[in-house]
Amino acid sequence: MESQDQEHIVMLPFMSQGHLISFLQLARNLQQRKSLITVTVAGTALNFQYLRTAITSNSSSQSDSNIRLAEFLFCRIDHDLPPYSENTENLPLSKIGNLGAASTSLEAPTHRFISDIIEKEGHSPLCIISDMYFGWAANLANSFGTAHVTFTTGGAYDTAALVSIWLNLPHRSTVLDELPVLGFPKSYRFHISQLNPYLRAADGTDFGSRNF
Repeated sequence: MESQDQEHIVMLPFMSQGHLISFLQLARNLQQRKSLITVTVAGTALNFQYLRTAITSNSSSQSDSNIRLAEFLFCRIDHDLPPYSENTENLPLSKIGNLGAASTSLEAPTHRFISDIIEKEGHSPLCIISDMYFGWAANLANSFGTAHVTFTTGGAYDTAALVSIWLNLPHRSTVLDELPVLGFPKSYRFHISQLNPYLRAADGTDFGSRNF
């Protein structure tokens, strides 16, 4: 069992290089601010090839030496994904939705991993920091009685707009091309053409709507 003063933070980044970079930097910042923190970044094998390279290239950093990786199995075939497609890099737009839906398969191994941490360390992690696209992580953290933090890798403006549109689906209640967005000034309008195909097709039962 580790020292009672040692806290453990588990990070769950989405399978995209831009998200991985942001989570790795957040892990470094946390390590630099408080030495008695173990940070574990959890994910899939192909994504960890990048993370291991990034950590190894910065091996002189004390903070990187304290960052752990927890690798989970991921079966692309179960989700109709092409080879080497554990992240968005080189993945066609038509398959991005498949990858998003496939990310829910990481919930079970994450649950087992948190259970292992509790068994080894005698207490739950300090918190679980998950990507905004891992909506299931909130309930998972709650089931273990630990805090949950959503980390968005985008800017405040675009994140607020994206979440509001996903939650309210304003394009489903109007035939107009210009959409009001709840939470934004009344004069603000978003054009239907600014919505990606998945958001435009969202009806409340799709993966994105359920996630948010």
